[in-house]
Amino acid sequence: MKIIIVESPKKAKTIYRILGKKFLVLASYGHIMDLPKNSFGIYVKNNKLEAKYVLKNKKFVYKIKNISAKAKEIILATDPDREGEFIAWSISNFIKHKNIFRIRFHEITVKSILNALKNKDKINEKLVNAQKARRFLDRIIGYTLSPILWKKKIGSSAGRVQSAALRLIVEREIEIENFIPKKYYELEVDFISFKAYLLNKDGTYKFNEEQKIYLEKIKNDIKNKEFILKEIKKKKKIIKKPTPIDTALLQRIAFIKYRFSAPLTMKIAQSLYEKGYITYHRTDSFHLSKEFLDKIKKYLKSYFDEPLKIKKKFTQEAHEAIRPVYLNKNVQLDKLEKSLYDLIFDFTLSSCSKNAICEEIRYILIPINYDNLNFEARGENLIYDGFLKFYPFKIKLKSLPLINKDAILKPIKINLLEKTTKPPERYTESTLIKKLKELGIGRPSTYAEIIKILYKRNYVIKDKNYLKPTEKGIKVIEFLKNNFKEIIDLKFTANMEENLDKIALGKLNYEKFVIDFWKNFKNIL
Repeated sequence: MKIIIVESPKKAKTIYRILGKKFLVLASYGHIMDLPKNSFGIYVKNNKLEAKYVLKNKKFVYKIKNISAKAKEIILATDPDREGEFIAWSISNFIKHKNIFRIRFHEITVKSILNALKNKDKINEKLVNAQKARRFLDRIIGYTLSPILWKKKIGSSAGRVQSAALRLIVEREIEIENFIPKKYYELEVDFISFKAYLLNKDGTYKFNEEQKIYLEKIKNDIKNKEFILKEIKKKKKIIKKPTPIDTALLQRIAFIKYRFSAPLTMKIAQSLYEKGYITYHRTDSFHLSKEFLDKIKKYLKSYFDEPLKIKKKFTQEAHEAIRPVYLNKNVQLDKLEKSLYDLIFDFTLSSCSKNAICEEIRYILIPINYDNLNFEARGENLIYDGFLKFYPFKIKLKSLPLINKDAILKPIKINLLEKTTKPPERYTESTLIKKLKELGIGRPSTYAEIIKILYKRNYVIKDKNYLKPTEKGIKVIEFLKNNFKEIIDLKFTANMEENLDKIALGKLNYEKFVIDFWKNFKNIL
């Protein structure tokens, strides 16, 4: 008997359906061991790191061990990322079977699983060490700072990435509170079918408060004047197609399209992956396999006159982007799963299509006998739709009516518009995830959990889909900035991620890295 062990029962069911009775497929129900909840659990002895792990769900874990003892071979098919590698390592250490192997695949299909079984491997200790280092860092910071917050009656928890994310939200709120709006003016000429605006010397339509009297004079001078279309400027503009989908982008587009929260998106994506409909949903890669690219070229052939040229992108761990496993949109899923699947399907087609092309048009109009006053109208006409055939979001192009050069036009109205500058917007889940990724803070697979914790700790509330810090959240950041600014420094947090990546590649010793950090952290305390 050969046994395959995965994390979830849903994934186990899909694999069993593919492989049949040749294998017994068991689920570990996630992590089988973790650091203890009620004690620190990490020690340094003789300059070596030691961890006290405790078993989770003992009864079930021992049942797996007893069944595995009778097996000829144990195959660990946990997820193909650092966390999955750690789970595989935990199971291997607990079961201690003489014939234990590791397999990895990024989609649950007959071909990918059979191919993985032909290429059985060992557990990647570098990835395990990177996951250990992440867990240890989070334990050191969380279990040290959180009790201080409790004692001061300020907050309930602090964390390496959690506090950096909260800092961004709080600092944006401070920006909004301190924002002083400024008035500016635009002189608008309404020609019924389009509007034109007086151009300032800097090329914008904006004029400051001191220029208001000047604009009022112009308005009065030209109120009964006809305009001549002096110049027509045209140029082609490429509208770039989107990239394939990584985890951060999936969470962002699901929020924009359906207002799905990041945790909900990841829950649905996990179900789609485990049922075999999409590739692995925790990835920071934009790579698409050659096999899939060949299939999608054929699929898209009828939509484009010229053959597609699709460039492949690779990352260090060579994971694939999130994509549909099969090029079939007619699948039976529940409402939420179908919504996310359709979004992934359409977005993937868009990312593999051609760029769209539009023509930018600028009309320069002048009031007759006022050569020094240039009014501008801008528009865009779509020339080639390309990826927009499939793109799940609407791109609005403002068109202009077709008018010949030197045409004489009579405006119906001239308006002096008073406007005010606007403060920066609060983060949404989508824009926060985008910012965290830009700064290199956290990993895409952790963003949903970070946001979930901020809500749970009552550090942040949702206000019309925007993230607003609570008084509690603001106090936590004020305290941490005053006392532990190094820990919640955004560059510091990003550098931590870079070091974890180095550990995963075997370029940095994880024990030395964690011990050195711990020593420095004690000095800060």
